[in-house]
Amino acid sequence: MMGKFRAAILMAALVTAMPFAAAQQGNGGLTSKVELEKATPGTNRNAELYSYVEPKVVVPGDRLRITLTFTNNGTAPATGLNITNPIPEGLYFNGTSDTTDFTVSVDGGKSFGPLASLMVPVENAAPRAATLSDVTHVRWLWSHPVAPQQSRSVAFFGLVK
Repeated sequence: MMGKFRAAILMAALVTAMPFAAAQQGNGGLTSKVELEKATPGTNRNAELYSYVEPKVVVPGDRLRITLTFTNNGTAPATGLNITNPIPEGLYFNGTSDTTDFTVSVDGGKSFGPLASLMVPVENAAPRAATLSDVTHVRWLWSHPVAPQQSRSVAFFGLVK
């Protein structure tokens, strides 16, 4: 019971905190959407189909999709966009399929790079290779402009702690 209560509080925090993490940029707006991944058996024996629904309650181990959408409200193309979002406190980063122009941080957003190139300091030992659970921020530095009155979305996944 306590786990579901804690998960409900986490969900409320995610839904209210995410739009603030996705701040405005220039003449554009950045919004976020949090969805719970639901798996259902597919037609093939080993395949699963995934759908995404508005979460009512989440429990540890649930997988969430966080979609960030930038809308260019200006009259000129939006260029040089930097879409950065912290990983919410109650989640572990669990990947993205939007890998173009994508990097991560494992040091609180101070530096970014491909996950495979990042190291994490270890007290009294040599640094170790960073893993998904070390990611603190995600970032897309879009190399292609977003046309006026158009939108572009990216998404990442998180596992509920």
